[in-house]
Amino acid sequence: MHLRTRTILLIAFFSLLHLPQALAQNRTKEGEQPIAITVPINVEQAPEDALDRGTPRGSALGFLEACARLDFERAAQYLDLRNLPPEIDALGGKELARQLNHVLARSVWLDDYSVSDKPGGARGDGLPDYRDLLVTVTDHSGVGHPIWLQHVPREDGERIWKISNRSLALVPDLYDEFSYPPIVEKVRTWFPEDWSFAGLEAFKWFIVLVVALLAWPVLWAFGWLISRLVSSPDRPSYLLVRKAFKGPFVLIGIIVVLGITIDKLGAGAYAQMWMNAKTLSIVAVIWALWVLISLFRSRQQARLIAVGRPGAAKLMQPISTLFKILVLMFGLLFWLNNLGVNITTVLAGLGVGGLAVALALQKPIEDMMGALSIFSQAPFRVGDMCRYGEVLGVVEDIGLRTTRIRTLTDTVVSIPNAQMAYNEVENLSYREKIRYWPTLRLRYDTRPEQLTGIRDAIHQLLANHEQVHDDPVRVRITDFDRDAILIKIHCFLKTSDFSESLEIGEELNLRIMEIIERNEARFALPSATLHLEGGDTVGTSL
Repeated sequence: MHLRTRTILLIAFFSLLHLPQALAQNRTKEGEQPIAITVPINVEQAPEDALDRGTPRGSALGFLEACARLDFERAAQYLDLRNLPPEIDALGGKELARQLNHVLARSVWLDDYSVSDKPGGARGDGLPDYRDLLVTVTDHSGVGHPIWLQHVPREDGERIWKISNRSLALVPDLYDEFSYPPIVEKVRTWFPEDWSFAGLEAFKWFIVLVVALLAWPVLWAFGWLISRLVSSPDRPSYLLVRKAFKGPFVLIGIIVVLGITIDKLGAGAYAQMWMNAKTLSIVAVIWALWVLISLFRSRQQARLIAVGRPGAAKLMQPISTLFKILVLMFGLLFWLNNLGVNITTVLAGLGVGGLAVALALQKPIEDMMGALSIFSQAPFRVGDMCRYGEVLGVVEDIGLRTTRIRTLTDTVVSIPNAQMAYNEVENLSYREKIRYWPTLRLRYDTRPEQLTGIRDAIHQLLANHEQVHDDPVRVRITDFDRDAILIKIHCFLKTSDFSESLEIGEELNLRIMEIIERNEARFALPSATLHLEGGDTVGTSL
């Protein structure tokens, strides 16, 4: 081919490649939408089937759902009944479906089913392309028997998946292997075969109920015995201990017994799904934890009351309630996870909602944390006399939000716990003794011998008084104030009660007044002296 010809062909080829783009750009300029070119992809599609037998998983689930409803007529349509031995073919599809469901219920668990959801089945499993493994049934001797799904032609020629006829040939022998004891078979004849609930036949529910009724008094007696061993009726916590061992722990024991019973009887796919959720077990565990939290709360409250901390004992109630709510939430999340719910989304929602609630309740939460700090560190208690800033009074109540103080004027001041916990609070009730320290103001015309006589007499009075500590006792002439000579007294009274200290102080004040009068001295009144021109002096009392 000539060079010129090759060049023309190359130009034409690249022009064709860019033609769709050019057309699209041209139409876009004219205000039209660009052309979207769809390239078909060859994807394997499952044939349409009313029973959803186009994939191995669809066929397996359809068979299990039909068996769970005890609709063995429908379940038989998932079986490949071609070319069966005459003695097995004589049983019929309905009976084979019932026997196979019995074998699967008594030999395998729901988690054992792992089937492909592709129309062509699994690849690389070592089996032919037309065959997939549903499950392996292990008999009592330890020999495994595979139950296969097989790609077979439908009446119209489309290929669908059914349980292999080769596996169905093993079903009668496996049914005999996993048959019930004679007494269970007899109970089974008492109930209709087409009645079930939650994947369990009627006779199984009857046996489960009988086992529960027989196990309950035995476990109740065992719980009562354990409660007597770990506690005694004369203890305050005995009722809670007995409630724990005769309530949730008995329920847990019954659930264990029923689980073993159902496992022996065999559970279908639906029943196994409910058992996997562990609903009753979660309820029993939550109940047990609630009782244990109540028991711990009761013991802590008794201990705190015994050491004189009733306020801290009061706080144990909301704290225990908070822990119960947390246990309930975790139990609910665990149950949802067992049901197959994606709890990641739930946790994300709870996180966002919790953050919003925390922001909205920032101040109340601060006050609750302050209450927790007050009750744990006990800087003051109900009944203590405290001073907070300019507020002086008796603590009347410590709540979750505020602390109430009844002042000396019989008013009530409510202060947020966050402020009480993190600011300075002076607890006057923690004093072992109360200070007595008046300041005497005597007139300037008091002579020195009068001052020393008053000082010595007051010192002797305090030193000999039975309600005054011996050390320290100080009576000193300290200052010359603007309008008086100051004598300051310093000692401690042998009491920590405020009212009693007022009585002792009143007595000492009267005795000191007698001493001053006996020494012919006078208290100074607030006054001022004016010097007038001409030499006259005028004294004025204020």
